[in-house]
Formats: sequence, C-alpha cells, structure tokens
Amino acid sequence: MSILSIKNLSVQLEDKKILSGINLELLRGKIHCLMGPNGSGKSTLAQVLMGHPGYLTTSGQISILGRNLEEKATDERARLGMFLAFQNPVAVPGVSVANLLRMALGQNHNGKGRSKHNPALNLVSSVNEKILAVSRKLEMPREFLNRGLNEEFSGGEKKKLEMLQALILSPRVAIFDEIDTGLDVDALRIVAHGISLLKKAGCSILLITHYQRILKFAKPDYVHILIKGKLVSSGSFILARKIEKSGYREWLSP
Repeated sequence: MSILSIKNLSVQLEDKKILSGINLELLRGKIHCLMGPNGSGKSTLAQVLMGHPGYLTTSGQISILGRNLEEKATDERARLGMFLAFQNPVAVPGVSVANLLRMALGQNHNGKGRSKHNPALNLVSSVNEKILAVSRKLEMPREFLNRGLNEEFSGGEKKKLEMLQALILSPRVAIFDEIDTGLDVDALRIVAHGISLLKKAGCSILLITHYQRILKFAKPDYVHILIKGKLVSSGSFILARKIEKSGYREWLSP
C-alpha cells in the first residue's frame, strides 16, 4: 500500500532547477533508501516533502494517502503524519527535550491531527512513561530529557534524539536525512534499531544516506539513485552493494 506518492515532481531554487520529474511511491512498512553523489538533490527532496517555503514546485504532485499536500504548510503535513529528521539538527535553548515531546504528543492527539482524542494522553505520568520507555530503547540517559533541545549534545546524541522524536510521534512517513553521519558503531546500531521499530509499526521510511554501513543494520526494501536531480535507477539492496563497490560511474557517464 502506497502511503506517500510523488508524481512528476520538478523543483527549483530561484532560477536553478534542482529536481526534475521525480516519481516515487513510498510503501507502508517499507524502507526506501535514497542514495546519490553530493549535490544531487537528496536533501532538497526531503525539505520539499515537508513543505520548505524556499523551494518552488514547478510541476508535479505530492500526496499522503491520496491527500494533496500542495497547499499544506509544514505543520499541517506533520499533523497528517509526516516527520523529517534533519541532517544538521539545530539547538533550541530553553526548550527541554521532554517538554517538546509532551507538546508534540498533545498536538498529534488534540482532535486536529490524525488520531482521535485520547484522554489518557492528558495524564502527565502516561506521557512521561512513554517518553522514558522509548528513551531506554535508544539507550539515552534520563537526564538528557531535561536538557535544552540539541543544546550541548554531541553529533551522535543529536541523531539519537531525532530518532527518539520519530518513535514518540509514530509518523506515517519518516524521512531521515543522513541520520548515520557522525555515528560510531554503537550509536549506528541503536539508530538502525529505531528505524526497524518504525518499519515494524507500519511506517513508510525514506532513508537518505551516502554509506552502506547503516544498511547492514536496517536493510532497505528498495534502493533509489538520484543523480543531478533525476531518479535514474531503483532496485533492491543489491543496488547499494553495487554502489559501494563501483560508485556512481555508471550513471555519471555522458
């Protein structure tokens, strides 16, 4: 079942075309890996999917479960079940991790989002228990929850925090933009486990990466190659192995 549908999507930034004719279906409970050289448009695609206002869509359509996202702002897309883990998460001093997650849970279940109102989620203890349970799965110390969002966190801790948010919010579509960058092998294993948990819960996952190492822990169902703003090839995990061995020469040749 397709959760997110991208049809003939072309995007430009000012006068420069970044994406051209992108067609992609993200399936329920499947990991779609997006790979490509630097500057190919991978991060642009992630930001466009979440409604970044700096990009101009010149053609095409993005929809989630048949609902057109063209006029939807970023917060509306999030309420429909979309989540983006940033490549470089920014610090937000004064906003604790725990308070952010409590507020996000409230927004997701206040009747305006995709879930019906659940009175139990109004209980601070219930919300806290959920946050603590997920943070334990990610091996995050409890004191991290009381710190400012991404404030004085290491690169690896920031990426684990992005995964914590994804698991708490239980999105329909989760986009991870190079979440494996800067992770040691233990953190990589933990983040990959989070991706596997999302997949098991039926989430559609778009995993943007340059490297195969995370794919050894969270094996993708599909691999897509983006070159110069165009999807040039799609296949199984074997395609990622081919890239690791030979790079992108096959698709970069004139």
